Amino acid sequence: MGLADLRERAKAAIRTPDVYYLIGGVLGIAVALIGAIGAPRIELAREPAAVVNGVPIPREALARAVLALENDSRNPVTAEREAAVLERLIEEELLVQHGVELGLAETDFAARRALVQSVLALAVAERAGPEPSAQELRNFYRENAGFFAPAPRFSASVVFLEGAPDSVRVDEVRAALARGVEADMLGDPMAVRIPRAAMPESEWRRLIGADAARAAAALSPGEVSSPIRSGAGVIIVRVNGFAAAPAPVYEDVAPQVRAEWDRRADEAAARAYLERLKRRARIERRLGEET
Repeated sequence: MGLADLRERAKAAIRTPDVYYLIGGVLGIAVALIGAIGAPRIELAREPAAVVNGVPIPREALARAVLALENDSRNPVTAEREAAVLERLIEEELLVQHGVELGLAETDFAARRALVQSVLALAVAERAGPEPSAQELRNFYRENAGFFAPAPRFSASVVFLEGAPDSVRVDEVRAALARGVEADMLGDPMAVRIPRAAMPESEWRRLIGADAARAAAALSPGEVSSPIRSGAGVIIVRVNGFAAAPAPVYEDVAPQVRAEWDRRADEAAARAYLERLKRRARIERRLGEET
């Protein structure tokens, strides 16, 4: 298979034009990294485009980089430019190998993070198998309906104390709320009317502010908050009860369901990859040992 045929195959694989040096860098990092840490090697073409210190640069990699350059420049790629692309891949492979020799994978935080992300991306890319069927996605949604449901609503009683009330008044109000006294009987007038109906936290944020709404959402029914600074005074909240929000219709959240299915599948693939690496490694955990 020639380079022209490989470029045609690459066109089907690449949907958006990326800069050729980015692709070269990612491929170079992946190849050098895999050789350095002993992860399973990528299947390489039998006739690589180049070999750098024993590490092949596959013709597929060159074809993808050339195609990306062609898409980015919108001009035909000549033989000279193909040779320049290959030279760039060779240079990047040399830099990656030298970085490994210098121990950057062990000493440089940014390099370590890039390498970890590259290997995890490789692990996710290895996730193979058929696409989930519509029924499988519906079953996944049904089994995880609570995950896709909106946050529960809650009703609350809110007391506003103007200025900087002393601790005695604050304690009296909190005790009264805990006994079930109506909020209207306590505190100072508020600029907004507090409804009795249960509302989502987003609506409470609009009425009493983000800090008070966040504190209220963390309370149990009947529990009273500590005083929360709000504007020209403080707010004290008693949560009266929670109401679970109904789960949405599947069709309304189908894209989110598929995205979450993919996320969990990718996470499982990465975890399985890590477990395989652990089984192959010799690891000594010495947390309990004294120095």
